[in-house]
Amino acid sequence: MALKDYNEKRKFDETSEPKGKTKKSKDKLIFVVQRHAASRLHYDFRLEMEGVLKSWAVPKGPSLDPKDKRLAMEVEDHPYDYKDFEGNIPEGNYGAGQVEVWDSGTYEPLDDTSQLSDEKELLKELKAGSIKFILQGKKLKGEFALVKMKNAENNAWLLIKHKDEFAEENYDAEENTSKNSAVTKFLEEKKKPEKQQKEVITSETKPRFQRFNSLVDEKKLENYIRPMLAKSFENAFDDEDWVFEIKWDGYRAIADLSHKNPLFYSRNGISFLSKFEKVTKDFKQQKYKMILDGEIVAYDEHGKPSFQLLQQIGDNPALALTYQVFDLLWLNGHSTEELPLIQRKELLKEALIETDVIKYCDHIPEKGIVFFNQMKKLQLEGMIAKKANSLYTENYRTTDWLKIKFSNTDEAIICGFTEPRGSRKNFGALILGKYIDGKLIYCGHTGTGFNHESLNLLHQRLLKLVVKTSPFEKKPKTNMPVTWVKPELVCEIKYSEITKDGIFRHPVFMTIREDKEPEEITVSPTNEKPKEMKAKTSKKTENPEKEKEITLDKHTVKLTNQDKIYFPKDDITKGDVVEYYQSVAAYILPYLKNRPLSLNRFPNGIEEQGFYQKDAGDSMPDWIKTTEVYSESNDKYIDYVYCNDKATLAYLNNLGCIDLNPWNSALPDLEHPDYLVLDLDPSKKNTFDDVIETALQVNEVLSSIHIKGYCKTSGSTGIHVYIPMDGKYDFDQVKDFAHILMKQVNEKLPKITTLERSLQKRDDKKIYLDYLQNRTGQTLASAYSLRPKEGASVSMPLEWEELKPGLKPTDFNIHNALERIKEKGDLFKPVLGKGIDMMKALEVLQENE
Repeated sequence: MALKDYNEKRKFDETSEPKGKTKKSKDKLIFVVQRHAASRLHYDFRLEMEGVLKSWAVPKGPSLDPKDKRLAMEVEDHPYDYKDFEGNIPEGNYGAGQVEVWDSGTYEPLDDTSQLSDEKELLKELKAGSIKFILQGKKLKGEFALVKMKNAENNAWLLIKHKDEFAEENYDAEENTSKNSAVTKFLEEKKKPEKQQKEVITSETKPRFQRFNSLVDEKKLENYIRPMLAKSFENAFDDEDWVFEIKWDGYRAIADLSHKNPLFYSRNGISFLSKFEKVTKDFKQQKYKMILDGEIVAYDEHGKPSFQLLQQIGDNPALALTYQVFDLLWLNGHSTEELPLIQRKELLKEALIETDVIKYCDHIPEKGIVFFNQMKKLQLEGMIAKKANSLYTENYRTTDWLKIKFSNTDEAIICGFTEPRGSRKNFGALILGKYIDGKLIYCGHTGTGFNHESLNLLHQRLLKLVVKTSPFEKKPKTNMPVTWVKPELVCEIKYSEITKDGIFRHPVFMTIREDKEPEEITVSPTNEKPKEMKAKTSKKTENPEKEKEITLDKHTVKLTNQDKIYFPKDDITKGDVVEYYQSVAAYILPYLKNRPLSLNRFPNGIEEQGFYQKDAGDSMPDWIKTTEVYSESNDKYIDYVYCNDKATLAYLNNLGCIDLNPWNSALPDLEHPDYLVLDLDPSKKNTFDDVIETALQVNEVLSSIHIKGYCKTSGSTGIHVYIPMDGKYDFDQVKDFAHILMKQVNEKLPKITTLERSLQKRDDKKIYLDYLQNRTGQTLASAYSLRPKEGASVSMPLEWEELKPGLKPTDFNIHNALERIKEKGDLFKPVLGKGIDMMKALEVLQENE
């Protein structure tokens, strides 16, 4: 971003902030973190590049804990001299509040092998959306990364600490701030008169123009929650992973019942306590301390929501109102924002006491099209679609929440007005604008929708905002002379369509939206689909001999080239692979359910080059379940597929996934594995009898400490031994325990086993006792999975008594696996059952020594 944005947002005759000029450090590049108490306390993280400070607002502050992935919203570039700025930004100015330097120092790129200069390397990484660097500050030290969030708005990043010697668990920036700091004193001063419930009348508050300025009559809070927002979307849809709510035509409102005195306010911090007393008096009936998100709705004489009536509440105190509550952000001392939406709503339904005015806003799952049509019959505004597992991200507009309306309505910023014609008084038309990439662009004008009263009231208000120059970067052409105004007022319009140039056709003024901030009014194409809503193809195959469609779990799966040979020496086809997995689906799916998969694909059979795929990409059908997991090694989010049903199983097989490789942990808790794995990996010079001998020794070690393990062939050359953990311990704890067990085995069989990980250093006649499979993201072939090996062997669970010399991995294959499973049952079932007591096992192990 250019410093033009910075300069345009500031009144340098009022603020002491430095004017925007470029400047560079003589030696190392600098960074600075400023603690900023504005509308909400946050931290501004700034990196020097190209003579300016590239800047991100970090709401929760930087962290030295690698587990913390701090949201960082990219903002306009700041001048180099801003690195030293501390002090007060006066009320009425952009970013009004107190600023102090929290940390500063120098920094450099992490990549020391680059042929580019430090600055050019960092700029290259900035453009790529992943910046890795080393900070040398007073508080922040070591390796960090800034990673642009996938599928997010352009300015959303994550600030992440790498694991190194400076990493620190449970780090809190506020706890590492002096209690005597200027910002802390500023915040305490603000709280003094009425503790945390103080409400401050802003300089913008003018108690007049009742109809158009009704919200501004109220007081404005200093610190408040800005709610999560929805993106526009064109069409209703059905999806089992989504829920659907009524779109209320009212005021969004946060109710903070976490303190003795409640807070109730709009999305931009305007207090509703006195304005909607009918709602606030019922807060006394709530039993729990909580923070609620919902919408205040007014009803006309026909029982329909009416936004216009809501604006005129001052003239009609007896108006029928409800507070429709649809989300829970905090309950009894604990934030619920990191819980999936469905869990938050379940808690909300239990905690909320409904009254005549306060209501729980229910939803319906999956059936969005039917619900949308019902809303249309009721002549409501539309519906809100929400991803059932979506987390709550404050002040963020996301495709996890979608708003789908019946009529074409939108918000626009009033940027000016034209002279009236003929007998028209006050003004002719409003000039409308929106922001795109931080710049104000023209999007049309409207001269209809007014009456004599509203023309006069709005004109009087606009006269207070008159400026000499156009707020647009590119001045639009108009038929009549224009008076420009500060782009501060937001209005709602209805229109027939939007042209390719982004101009409203036939816009009609409806009302002023006091609950909307101009910065929120951005260009957001309504046809931009979230990944889960990709267009479905319904065309039937043109070549039925090569392709066919089957219906599984209500999903249509297209199977292609079913006669393609996957195992040439065994004459086994892709169709045979699909058929095998469908036949054992009831047995294998429990070991795949909710587990991210590494897809090992052989689209041309096992004798051709295969490849691993982790990221689902954009080509997967919308019904395939995926989950985004952050990869530290890649500094990015990977969208993993997980397989919970027969349809997904068939789809993956059709992609060429011959074997299926799940994580050791499952959603929603990927940090705690369900089982421990001991992987016995032989060298080429070991026999399978050697592997059997080692597996039996593993069983002896486990038996000696009263642990029951469960073994299976790998389907290739090794054996896997599993121990149930039931998610009681994290990966590091499980891995360390596995290492201890493998040491015991190695001590018993030093001649044929090794713990040496390096292939170059490892004895090529020994079995590698691989305990490192117990790390986040590691995968092994699932029980009952086929393997891409000659003979189409299956990774088969065994009874310990079956481990005898002469047993071969190919004894269990695509032809006989199902028959064996039916005969023996699921021998592996206890692996997903009750976990062991690891501490007790360690105590026994110590006693045995």
